[in-house]
Amino acid sequence: MLTEAKICYIIKACFPRLKKEVLMSYNFATHVFGFDKMEETLPPNVFRKFKKTVDEKKSLDPDAADAIANEIKKWAESMGVTHFTHWFLPLTGLTAGKQNTFIDRDEKGKVISKFSGRELIKGEPDASSFPHGGMRSTFEARGYTAWDPTSPVFIKESKKGCILYIPTVFFGYNGKVLDKKTPLLRSLKLINQISLKILKKFNQRVRWVKNMVGPEQEFFLVNETDVNQRSDLRTLGRILFAARPPKGQQMGDHYFGAIPGKVLRFLEDVEEEAAKLGIPVKTRHNEVAPNQFEMAPIYEEANIGADHNQILMDLLLDTARKHDMVCLLHEKPFHYFNGSGKHLNWSLMDSNHRNLLTPGNSKSTRFVFLSFLTGFLMGINRHNDLIQSVLASPGNELRLGGHEAPPSIISIYLGEELQTILQNLEGFIAGKIKKAPLIQFEEFVPSILHEMSDRNRTSPVAFTGNKFEFRMPGSSQSLAFPIAVINLAVTEGLNVVYQHIASLEDEKKIIETLNQLVHDNSAIVYEGDNYDREWKEEAEKRGLFIPVSLPHTIDRLKHKKNVTLFEKYNILKKDEIEARADIKIEMYVKTVEMELRVARYLLRAYIIPAALKNQKMLLDAVNGFPQKILEQNPTILDQQLEFIKKFTQKINRAMEMLSILDEDNEKLKQGNDREQAALCSATIRPHIIETAAVVEKIEERVDHGFWKMPRAADILFR
Repeated sequence: MLTEAKICYIIKACFPRLKKEVLMSYNFATHVFGFDKMEETLPPNVFRKFKKTVDEKKSLDPDAADAIANEIKKWAESMGVTHFTHWFLPLTGLTAGKQNTFIDRDEKGKVISKFSGRELIKGEPDASSFPHGGMRSTFEARGYTAWDPTSPVFIKESKKGCILYIPTVFFGYNGKVLDKKTPLLRSLKLINQISLKILKKFNQRVRWVKNMVGPEQEFFLVNETDVNQRSDLRTLGRILFAARPPKGQQMGDHYFGAIPGKVLRFLEDVEEEAAKLGIPVKTRHNEVAPNQFEMAPIYEEANIGADHNQILMDLLLDTARKHDMVCLLHEKPFHYFNGSGKHLNWSLMDSNHRNLLTPGNSKSTRFVFLSFLTGFLMGINRHNDLIQSVLASPGNELRLGGHEAPPSIISIYLGEELQTILQNLEGFIAGKIKKAPLIQFEEFVPSILHEMSDRNRTSPVAFTGNKFEFRMPGSSQSLAFPIAVINLAVTEGLNVVYQHIASLEDEKKIIETLNQLVHDNSAIVYEGDNYDREWKEEAEKRGLFIPVSLPHTIDRLKHKKNVTLFEKYNILKKDEIEARADIKIEMYVKTVEMELRVARYLLRAYIIPAALKNQKMLLDAVNGFPQKILEQNPTILDQQLEFIKKFTQKINRAMEMLSILDEDNEKLKQGNDREQAALCSATIRPHIIETAAVVEKIEERVDHGFWKMPRAADILFR
């Protein structure tokens, strides 16, 4: 039987001039059992039940699950699938799943191919080795995966077959949530429910409201041979010690520039695989730093968007190796260049496909817009510390506040257009606010729509037309839990708005109420430069959360008001929240511990030996200087001796720093996780940074033949 992939290949071969958009349409999602395939293959009543489950977050009939499983099995086998796996997002921040075949035995003991609704719905992986933060004993191994019908199953190709991936949630035998997806699914249901109430208040008849996201994925690409020769890149995904290249991003010549041929071929392969998996990649371009790039999809429902981002990260990592490169997803691979983020564009869409963050042309739609804007401001204002705690990570600690990355203090940039609206709500509702004009730069250049507001690249959360852009997420982070927390905070804000306006009928009263709520939550709105030193003082006056250290920020997860919020909406229980904070602390300590080990190894095995060889070469040159010339001019070697003296001082300082790092390593073996995390943040990482400054000066002076590691300039500018 011909598979879809083979049919597509034949079409390309037979019709090479077929329009690209036709091929793109045919290629897209060939490896996904999505709505289109379901509608074609399932009985109409089963498909309707399934669609209702997805759109309205209703439970699925077990009989319908059996029918769906049967069609999935037929499709999977036609595509050459040999194994299936329940794919889930454990608290490691990565993906996981064990692979099973369709092999089973019938009643007579004969080997058959079988895939039931039960196998689709439920799996039983070992849960003992995943992080659990004390929610279970280590010896208790049983865990369950349960099918998430709102995210489509997909197929990945391997060398000798294909594997069917079934997106699932993951929880322990005791019912404790052990994954990042479950809170997201719960948050989507919440935001749908409160959104429908507000829309109904203003006579907007819709069936559902979905949270839509579009994550922009940044990453670096470096040659695999260079990575293999550097323990820090190989182990940590970032360079600990390296001299700054003479040329960096200061000329601004990389951003949006011509994509190098080798990289373009890599990106094309990623896009091809992404298309098969239904990932709607829209954009690719060079980012600001050398060897830094970005890919971004069009908008999707949040759950699917979060899954697709995880798959895209895996594709980037796997495909890079096939091109003899390594994709670095670390937030700060090179401390002197821009870090990599994952800008999360967030909005809401109703069943009429209307963006609820767009004002609209009627009074009722403008009231809807104002209500959702007010709820958003209120939710982020009340729980900005919670969002910071979720986005805090070892990589983000190095990235936030540097170059183009926003600082860690959360504020919202609304821009001139929204500020104008909020200053005159009555005029806005009446439709008297001016709209964005058309502008023509030159007579021969077509007119374009001139936005009412500029963008603020220093703002952690910025309104960018019909969405909010969260610029803080790190490039390696899973988006599932951060989106869940954003939705939770906004749900709380929308609920408060609804409670205030539900019983009001008079338009002026509604406007006055919304105006007061906006005023009460205006502390989170900041239109200035977030890098300005005065902003921190201003933020403190406004009562915003000011991060002191990464451990301090993470522990805001356990703050009473945030725990109450999670429990109020049944997103997570208290012990499940505390476990997540404990896991983040534990992973932070382990990350810094690895950095410490690599730093000590590099100093002992590479840096100090290379420096001593270079010192010996210099001393040999001085000692071999002709004695006769020295007698005639006794001061002729003074400059060389001074150079050697300063170089020796730097070697001594590197040795001193090695001793300090050795002491840090011993201290890190003592105390509990919180004490260790405090040591990592306040002492060990600053010591590593101090050592890096010394090593940079040494590397700049060591002969190329003695320096056995690829230099940053070689890695980034081959």
